[in-house]
Amino acid sequence: MHSSTIPEIETPRLLLRPWRDGDVEAYAEINADPEVRHFMHPGRPLTREECGREIDAMVDQWRLLGFGHWAVELRETGELIGRTGAKRHTDWDLDPQNTEVGWLYARSAWGEGFATEGAIAAVRYCLEELKRPEVISIAHLSNLASHRVMRKAGLEWAGVRRWYERRLDVLWYSSKRTAEKTERSPGASRPPEPPGG
Repeated sequence: MHSSTIPEIETPRLLLRPWRDGDVEAYAEINADPEVRHFMHPGRPLTREECGREIDAMVDQWRLLGFGHWAVELRETGELIGRTGAKRHTDWDLDPQNTEVGWLYARSAWGEGFATEGAIAAVRYCLEELKRPEVISIAHLSNLASHRVMRKAGLEWAGVRRWYERRLDVLWYSSKRTAEKTERSPGASRPPEPPGG
């Protein structure tokens, strides 16, 4: 699948679109912000070269699996503000065939509801268009903003567990109301509901 064959999705304010050659600079600027990268893996700013490789990997996943992350731009201005879509984490041992919806946005786009708007579209695409049996979303225990987005995207609490391959305690949500809940890792408790959740 070439990037030109990645589907486009319009939401009221966003365009989820294929990646373009000219996106590397803007994407690198977003990922140079330590606050943006704080809860990501790796949890540090990325170089321009790393961003280029990440974009190539996202396009390759579309070709191999038929899903991936879109570039997200504001419809009103055409500005690239981040990415959203689905990944497959081969090191998620609960289900190596997982479809995990996630997102990353420029700090200037925070607090506007863009992550929720994009996540709703991504979850709907995976469930309705791709007919995936389950969509999950994974976040750092302290990333309360992402927990709120998961709920607003229609996903349901599935548990807290140790992601041993990444040495992280994480929280995850699932589209399956019957998802088997994972046991909580030692010392971990369910995070408090964030304000406005």
